[in-house]
Amino acid sequence: MKMVKSLLLGTAAGLVAMTGAQAADLPVKAKPVQYVKICSLYGAGFYYIPGTDTCIKVGGFVRNESGYNAGGSYATYVNGTQALYDRAQETWTTRTRTAMTLDVREQTEYGTLRAYMRGGFQWSTADNITSNNNITYFDRGFIQFAGFTTGKTASFYDFHSHPTYSYQTQLLAGESGGAGTNVFGYTAQLGNGLSATIAAEDSSFRRAPVINNTAALSTFNTANAATEPRGSIAPEVVANLRIDQAWGSAQVQGAAHLVGAQRTGTSQIVHPSDKWGTAVGVGASFNLPMLGKGDTFSVGANWANGAVRYVSNPGVTNGTGMVFGLRQGNTIAMGEVVDGTIDVAGTGIDLSQAWSISGGYQHFWSPKWRTGVYGQYMNFKQSSATVDALCVAGGQAAGCQDFKGYQIGTRTQWNPVSNLDVGIDLMYTRANTAQNGRVISVVSNGGAASTATAGDIGVWSAFFRVQRNFYP
Repeated sequence: MKMVKSLLLGTAAGLVAMTGAQAADLPVKAKPVQYVKICSLYGAGFYYIPGTDTCIKVGGFVRNESGYNAGGSYATYVNGTQALYDRAQETWTTRTRTAMTLDVREQTEYGTLRAYMRGGFQWSTADNITSNNNITYFDRGFIQFAGFTTGKTASFYDFHSHPTYSYQTQLLAGESGGAGTNVFGYTAQLGNGLSATIAAEDSSFRRAPVINNTAALSTFNTANAATEPRGSIAPEVVANLRIDQAWGSAQVQGAAHLVGAQRTGTSQIVHPSDKWGTAVGVGASFNLPMLGKGDTFSVGANWANGAVRYVSNPGVTNGTGMVFGLRQGNTIAMGEVVDGTIDVAGTGIDLSQAWSISGGYQHFWSPKWRTGVYGQYMNFKQSSATVDALCVAGGQAAGCQDFKGYQIGTRTQWNPVSNLDVGIDLMYTRANTAQNGRVISVVSNGGAASTATAGDIGVWSAFFRVQRNFYP
């Protein structure tokens, strides 16, 4: 019996030994390798570039939109010859825009080193229908380091952000965020949310014409007066003082803008003396959780003397005149935004003046539904003795080139799922001219000359958008 027991125990031990040896020969399951290492320093979406301490986030959006009376997203009737609406104008427009973003950051002994870019492609109604029509979109490309910001981004002058409340470009308050401008600035953090910035910015972005209006005002400025801004010789000097707190934020800002003309008449040797224009502004934004989670209210006001594109939208046509105009049948309301007018002697420039106020409120009905309401008002005065004299000689009152305008609207957006925007924007635009009753010569987009009678006009525009965001 003992022999049998020993035999059984020996056999079992042998089997165990064999099993252990075979198990040792089998491949061991490898531990999972994190090929993409998450970077949690800067929020969601960042990961480490393999082999470095640099974090990167890739994002972007795809957008499709349709507009009625919106002229792309520029509302309303601001493009085309003399900004006139006629049968050659695109009333119903569509546009698709795609953009990619790259946000790259790393820690250094001087703080965070950051580089950011956003750009892509778009196609709109009446663009060339080809597979390679070179229609690009680029509004951001900047570096931030040790308090410095250099590259293309929003101006440090800007505060009130219209896209928070509207899809349509609002023309009567200066803002560079939609297109971006080149800046070189330094921001000092003063503590408790208070900061101060001084910057040199691209001057062509804010440049408006200086006009040589020395002929009778038988036609409007754009048909009668040479637009003669001189080339850039100095940057815009921009400064702000800003505070950011749990309740919201506020800012005061100012800018200095050099105004100059190329020539008087046909001589480029004789020209008026350059003159510095100025702009000042103030704004505040408030978080209103007591009204709804995510609710905000924002307001801004600006005044300019010879730097009118800090008051009116500069992104319509950089370096040339922004004409704010409406036409219905044979009635036309127009106004041209200019930095100044060459005086009769040809030695000086009369600077234009303008001011505007804008605001918006956004309410969240639920996490998926939000509605914004917004408005803005602008008052432009050419402030030129030369123009006033021509107005009187032409049978008009002094100030016949001055104008006023306002835009009010509402946008409702639905987010059926995260990062998908579906919304509609409805806006009313009104232009009030000081030239009521005057007969003006105009040229249509088709080149035909005609006449129209000046008067105040209002028009509605609408915009529908679907946009898919991914880590924008």
